[in-house]
Amino acid sequence: MRPMFSYFTNQTIKMRFQLWIVVVIVTLTFSIIVPFYFIEKKDRLDEAENQLKQVITLQSLYIERWNQEKLDTIKRFALSDHAKFHEIGELKREFQDYSRVNSEFVSIAYVEKDGFIRSADPAISYYVGDRQYFKQALEKKSFISGVIISKDSGKPIITFSAPVLGDHNDFKGAVLGIVTLEMLNGLMKQLSFGETGEVYVLDSNGNIVTASSDTRKSEEFVNVPMKTEIVQRAKTGSTSNDSYIGFRGERVYGQYKWSTGKSWIVVGEITQREVFQKLNQLSIAIIIISLIALILSIVAAITIASRMERPIRYLLRGTKIIQNGNYDYQIDADKIRMAPIELRQLVNTFNLMSNKLKANISLLEHSALVDQLTEIHNRRYMMQEGNKQLQACIAAGQTCSVMMFDIDHFKKINDSYGHLVGDRVLHHVASILQRHSGTDTIVARYGGEEFILLALRKNAQESVSLAEDLRRHIMEEPYLDEQVTVHLTASIGIAEYSPTLEFGTMVLEDMVSRADHALYRAKSGGRNRVELDR
Repeated sequence: MRPMFSYFTNQTIKMRFQLWIVVVIVTLTFSIIVPFYFIEKKDRLDEAENQLKQVITLQSLYIERWNQEKLDTIKRFALSDHAKFHEIGELKREFQDYSRVNSEFVSIAYVEKDGFIRSADPAISYYVGDRQYFKQALEKKSFISGVIISKDSGKPIITFSAPVLGDHNDFKGAVLGIVTLEMLNGLMKQLSFGETGEVYVLDSNGNIVTASSDTRKSEEFVNVPMKTEIVQRAKTGSTSNDSYIGFRGERVYGQYKWSTGKSWIVVGEITQREVFQKLNQLSIAIIIISLIALILSIVAAITIASRMERPIRYLLRGTKIIQNGNYDYQIDADKIRMAPIELRQLVNTFNLMSNKLKANISLLEHSALVDQLTEIHNRRYMMQEGNKQLQACIAAGQTCSVMMFDIDHFKKINDSYGHLVGDRVLHHVASILQRHSGTDTIVARYGGEEFILLALRKNAQESVSLAEDLRRHIMEEPYLDEQVTVHLTASIGIAEYSPTLEFGTMVLEDMVSRADHALYRAKSGGRNRVELDR
């Protein structure tokens, strides 16, 4: 579960978008194909069942009519006066006249009441008294045999017989008609259906009489028992419509119908392959169309996801660049002109935020290094940038000095005129220092009323001279406004660079500490003076 969760949580937008497209298409496809397949399958089965029932009903009617027509012909001969009065010669002429126009019967013969069929030659006669049709005639019943093998020709035949009765209903003989299967086969072939649909006619024992297929021409299949499930259903009266293995070894669907008197079974079969052939083709077509739709959807998803992913990729790269300190980084709007409008608006917002961030960072950087009250550099700037320039001068062999500058009696100014005036005095003094200290001197507010000056490339004497000038300017330029005039003096301590550190671990820290000690001596010595570190 955890690896799967990890897999999904680590997917990109493009991967998730493609995954959901695939899931939607596949789900939609299955939601269409599965109900469609089962509904269509039932319809195909119902259609095949109805077709089979229609075919075997029609075939059964044909067989019944065909049998009845043959039996009626034999009965008509049996009821004729020539048969009743034993006028054999005239009866045979009737047989011959009928055979000239109807070739269905192979032969029609008169059976004497003793069971013999006699020919024109008195010496030649055939005994059929042991045959089933003669036994039925003795019982004054008409008879239609199943398929039997002729003892004379060895071919399969069907016999039709009717008793010849006298005026007193006494048995006088029988009329026998013999039909070969060619006639029935010809009729069966007219009733084939579909590509694999086949109709079989079975006798009551389940033996094949004939079939609609051309392969049934061969006599070797006649009287062969059909040992399939449909025969068992017919014998037990089952109404099952399930598929089964047919006579040819393929899975089929079948229906059956008994003839009147249950002497024949008409069986219709069609292969499962043909029943579902069109359905399978249609299902394959739907699957192929769905696959094409899936592929096109994936391509579309990739295209859309790419247009969505590119701006996001630019945004991610932009945030990393800003994180690395390039606060004014901008995303080129032309590179995402094909992106959705929401993402273009997001990129525009990013660019606006980048501009504001750069401005704010610049302001913060300025605020971090500039004293807001006096608008000159602050202590941090001196300890960072000042230290760098100091190190550069030392590396170049140039001497530098530090001056610690303190306004005398500044607390009294605050107490006398208020802090607002005190703040203005600080700004006034910073302005004087900035104007008169020169370009090689870095001026910064150290804290409170103290200022620090880093005189680059100046030795102690040069720094003392500069400090005296600054002290004089402070005295000559009092703070003035419409209400008050504040006269000012300042004390200054100076320390020159020394390679030997007395205080701290940095050169600048050491110089500041020594200048601060000098400043303390200047204040202790009466203020408004300059002291050099000794």
